[in-house]
Amino acid sequence: MRTSIDRTRRLAVVTAEVEEERRPVTKPALDAAFDPAVPATAAQLLGAGERIPADSVTYVKQRKQFGREIGSYQWIKHQLADVRIALDFARPLIDGAAVMLEGPDRARDVSAAKVAAGDAAYLASRVGLQVHGAIGYTAEFDLSLWLLKVRALVNARGTPDFHRGRVLESLTR
Repeated sequence: MRTSIDRTRRLAVVTAEVEEERRPVTKPALDAAFDPAVPATAAQLLGAGERIPADSVTYVKQRKQFGREIGSYQWIKHQLADVRIALDFARPLIDGAAVMLEGPDRARDVSAAKVAAGDAAYLASRVGLQVHGAIGYTAEFDLSLWLLKVRALVNARGTPDFHRGRVLESLTR
């Protein structure tokens, strides 16, 4: 077993060989197992990404600075709007990747969904942390749990660079 920064996740080492016979597993068999897991991870990223701005909006309506709610400041509105747009653009890619688990464009679709969801969730976590300030790091505050989940999931089932490379490879064929 391996440890994760997100204590709710259990990680294990997976080898590319069949245990009983000690023979290598074929690449198509690995892809058949890998590709359905990527949209699932992207969906988890989207869910965590959705929770962060929801909590942030609640917080900015309560927190006051200089006699007014910090949610009334234009900079905060713009940042939260950028997060909303990124999450809304990632959702159809995830939906498409979830139903497109067969065909020649499968790798491109699942990788594009993972990249979009990862970027959107990462943006949500950055903006959420900026909006909440230092309180976002405290373990007693829910935001810290969501930040850990996003941080762990962004590199799960392939790094963003790996998935960008898959998308680029499929476009240059």
